[in-house]
Amino acid sequence: MENEKIKKSDGVYEVKGKLEGDEWTECREKALEILSKKISIKGFRKGHAPKELIRSRINPEDLANEWINQGLNKIYRKVLRDNNLVPFMQPSVNVDEFNDKFLSATFTVTTYPEVTLGEYKGIKIPTDKFEVTDKDIDEEINKVLSDNSTLALKEAPAEMGDTVVFDFKGYVDGKEFEGGSAQNYSLVLGSNQFVPGFEEQLVGATAESKVDVNVTFPEQYIKELAGKQAKFVCMIHEIKTKQVPTLDDEFVKSLSINGVENVEQLKEHERKIIFNRKDKNSKDKHFNDVVNKIIENSAVSFADAVLDNEIKFAKENLNRQLEQNGLTYEQYKQLTGQTDESINEIYRHDCAKNLKTNLVLDKIAQVENLIISDAELNDYLTRVATSYGTDIDSVKKMLQTNGQLDGVRRNLLNNKIHRFIVANNPVVNEETNSTEEKNIEATEKKVTKKPRAKKTTTKADKKED
Repeated sequence: MENEKIKKSDGVYEVKGKLEGDEWTECREKALEILSKKISIKGFRKGHAPKELIRSRINPEDLANEWINQGLNKIYRKVLRDNNLVPFMQPSVNVDEFNDKFLSATFTVTTYPEVTLGEYKGIKIPTDKFEVTDKDIDEEINKVLSDNSTLALKEAPAEMGDTVVFDFKGYVDGKEFEGGSAQNYSLVLGSNQFVPGFEEQLVGATAESKVDVNVTFPEQYIKELAGKQAKFVCMIHEIKTKQVPTLDDEFVKSLSINGVENVEQLKEHERKIIFNRKDKNSKDKHFNDVVNKIIENSAVSFADAVLDNEIKFAKENLNRQLEQNGLTYEQYKQLTGQTDESINEIYRHDCAKNLKTNLVLDKIAQVENLIISDAELNDYLTRVATSYGTDIDSVKKMLQTNGQLDGVRRNLLNNKIHRFIVANNPVVNEETNSTEEKNIEATEKKVTKKPRAKKTTTKADKKED
């Protein structure tokens, strides 16, 4: 079998191959064998009639296509091997000529991108210092109080922060428009859920009243409504105000947090949560900074077709997400104020960065022999199975059926690469954080110890005595 390679551009090769003689004969016979299994001839078992009789019953076009399929697979494997090419994506192929004597074809092969690693160990990048302030703790406590607040009916007019329950119908040019009405809708005034100016006009509304709200839709909105004036007729049913609980020991106990029974313990509990969050954010940022430096130190070369393919997949994913949210691509452009050109520019930049990152990390895994063995995969799947109260075979079968097993192995590899980079590029300048962490460890011991609640003596208690 003949073949030749021509470099078309960086990472793209045109490879010609020709199959003839016994190899081509074997392919044609295999094609006939495959199609014969689909032919039924009276008096013979399926696929066991004489070859010439079977061949006379096969559509010549189907036979020719199967010849080509068998031959192309053989040529492709051979030209890759002979020319030491590692494809990154499916090739484009053109059948140049075929007959009973030979098959010749040309493949355009986009090869695996070239990656030359620079320094990827011992990179020293200072981490961000942080501390947990009393203001941080107060904000977290206020969130806890807000999350545990209740809504109570209010007779007074609505204010910002109140919840209004109402029906509304929207009109443009005197006609109702699609998606512009709802019943018993709960809206928190000041949440900015509606178009600008809408919520402010409900301030002062009372229960069982009618309010006309006039707004202008933003220019960057869906095409049918962009820039148009609209009137919403609103029938107010209820006004509700948020009742925030009092921060005391009884409230803290109602939260049922293990080891937290009073206000001071709750503050220490929130301090720990805030520290862990800030610590994680700091370490994540440090990791990303290190990876960016590794990429900067490395040289990555890939064909335009590789990037174009990544952009294609990213856009397909965007369209799926938009479809799930009931939007079209055109509506997305209108809402975001973007054009095809600006979207393409963003995707080209982001996809190029992601591609470089993944290629460099994969190269590190290759050089450092970071792999996920079957034993490691099975160990992980065993833990998953145990957590769901099932067995590993059931978990593995489910993942294989859904085509997710390779993705699980890939995620485990990504985690191993992450650990390798962290271990070989340690965080520096952590003096403040280390001290804070020691304080948190002491706090944890303090929080887990349950003191007896002290009874507060009141005047009423003394009278009863």
